[in-house]
Amino acid sequence: MAKKREISIVERRLRSGSIFSSGSKPIPLVDPTQWTVRIVNTQISDARQWDMQAEKGWAYLERSDLAVDPQELGFRELDGRIVRWTQGHEVLMKMRISDYKAIQKMKERMNRENTFGAKANKAAILNAAQAEPGGDEGADFLNRAVRSMSITDSRGVPLED
Repeated sequence: MAKKREISIVERRLRSGSIFSSGSKPIPLVDPTQWTVRIVNTQISDARQWDMQAEKGWAYLERSDLAVDPQELGFRELDGRIVRWTQGHEVLMKMRISDYKAIQKMKERMNRENTFGAKANKAAILNAAQAEPGGDEGADFLNRAVRSMSITDSRGVPLED
């Protein structure tokens, strides 16, 4: 049986397409189908760790979740958390993939509504009209006219007001 050839660090950088950065490395998990993982910088604010847990639903990644030793990834264990940097400012956190996908789906829907919704489109039309010379009268006319218009998104689906 032939021995698998190891790729050198330099060879990997040359193959990456970007000599300046090799990008984020995956975090090998025991069960990668269960969790999505994020590195959280807790120096952003004093309440960052609390916010990530209590308000956003993330939990600390546990040593038992990792398929490798934390040190292989540049992390260490500190007070039951997987961290890096001298004071442990960066913490590995996890969320169930199903929960993460549900949140992302809702964020996408809300962003679409705020960007392409009837109210957003109406505001964009009225702001553009007001910016023109004599725009107050035009904006007032459009404000009345838009009430009777039906605005649809790119898929032809009527948007809620």
